[in-house]
Parts: sequence; structure tokens; C-alpha cells
Amino acid sequence: MTALIIALATATAYLVAAGHQLYYAPRHRGASSVLALSSGALAIMLHAYLVFGALQSHALAPLGFIEASSLAFLLTNVVAALLLVIRPLQTVLIGLFPLSALTVLVSVLAPSEIQATSLAPGVVIHIACSLSANALLAIAAMQAGLVALQDRQLRRHHNLGVTRWLPPLQKMERLLFELLWIGFAVLSLAIITGFVFLEDMLAQHVAHKTVFTISAWLVYASLLWGHHQQGWRSRTAVKLTLAGFSLILLAYFGSKFVLQWLLD
Repeated sequence: MTALIIALATATAYLVAAGHQLYYAPRHRGASSVLALSSGALAIMLHAYLVFGALQSHALAPLGFIEASSLAFLLTNVVAALLLVIRPLQTVLIGLFPLSALTVLVSVLAPSEIQATSLAPGVVIHIACSLSANALLAIAAMQAGLVALQDRQLRRHHNLGVTRWLPPLQKMERLLFELLWIGFAVLSLAIITGFVFLEDMLAQHVAHKTVFTISAWLVYASLLWGHHQQGWRSRTAVKLTLAGFSLILLAYFGSKFVLQWLLD
């Protein structure tokens, strides 16, 4: 019952933050709302309390699909909140917080049952790198969606809705590639630590995860090379960013969904 009350408070705080930022931004040229920031910070702290409780109960075991989703959203929110200090990511949070609220509620109302097992320190490092990379690349994917929307509106000579208070397209694209470079570096570290610390990276039950992850790495590497050498921007950058993140989702959450819900 206590977890449910905290989950309801967390979801409410997330929704208040997203709703007030959506109301505030158009009237203040996209600036951050103090109420939205405060409510978002409270939501993240409550969310962290719930996630850490789940981690302790699993003794750092591989989490189920639902708990892993909640942890992924928490890390994404934390990274986005930290980057918000130096980069304009307010619009990303408007879309991210409601999804986080839904995930928190589902994780409490319908938790999965996974038997706890202890993990070696090297494996924990790999997991931390993987989740951090997923968080950064998730933010990059959301930023790519905003770039696509803004580019489409500008090509049609429309300046309506959210595009009216977004930063200039050039600045939005620069932020996208900053996120991609950082996410790509952390993803590379996650792959390296996986091969170093895991003994079953190519085992049958996780081979597809490895293949999808490396495929995503190749997509991001191609995009960053193309941007640096060929000047790829806008539509090409958006398409490849979303393609790479789709592979990340298939690698991590797709494998968990199949193994836990379809094959279990």
C-alpha cells in the first residue's frame, strides 16, 4: 500500500511538471517553469525511492521487463534534468514525464516476478553503462523527433504550436549531435565492458541482444561519420537516430519482453 501511495504521488508530480511546463513555455519563449522544475525534481526523487526499493529486493538481479522500464525512465529523467542546466531540453521533458508517470504506476500495480541473484562488480559496471547509454540515446531520439517537427514546419513555412518557442533549428540540430556523441561513447563503453565482463555475450539466449546492440552502434557510427565528413543534417540525422534507437529498444526491451512474457 505504501508503494502504491508513493507511486501515485510520483505520477502526479510528473504530470504536474509536464502540464505546467506545457502551459508556461509558450507564454515565456520556452523558458523553464519554477513550479515544473520543482515538481519534476520531487517526482524524480520519489521515483528513485521506488526503483532503489526494487533493486534491493532483487539484490541487483536482472530486473523484469516492467521494473527495467521504470529504471530506464528514471535514468533518462536524471540525465535530462542534469543536461537541462546547460541545454534547452524543456520540451523533451514535456513528453518524457507523462510516460514516466505511466511506467511508475504499472511497475507498482503489475510487478513482474524475477528470482534474485547476485552479480559481479564488472557486470554491474556493464549494466550501468548500458542503462546510461540507453538514457542518453532515448533523449537524443526525442530531440530528433522535435528536430523533425521543426524542420517540417519550416519547410511548409508554418510557425505554429510548439515550433514557435523552440530554439532555432541549427541550435536544435547541434544539441542533437551533442547527445549522439555522448550516447555513442557510453554505448561503446557498454559493448566493451560486456565482452570483457560477461561470459555469455554470444550465448543463444542473448545473441540477438548483442546483434541488435552492435547494429545500433554501427548505425550511430555511420551517422556521426556522415555528419562529420559529408555534412548530414536534419532528415538524414533524424531517420538514422530513430533507426538506431529502435534497434536499442529491440536489443534490450524486446529481448526482455520475449524471454519473460512470451517464452517464460
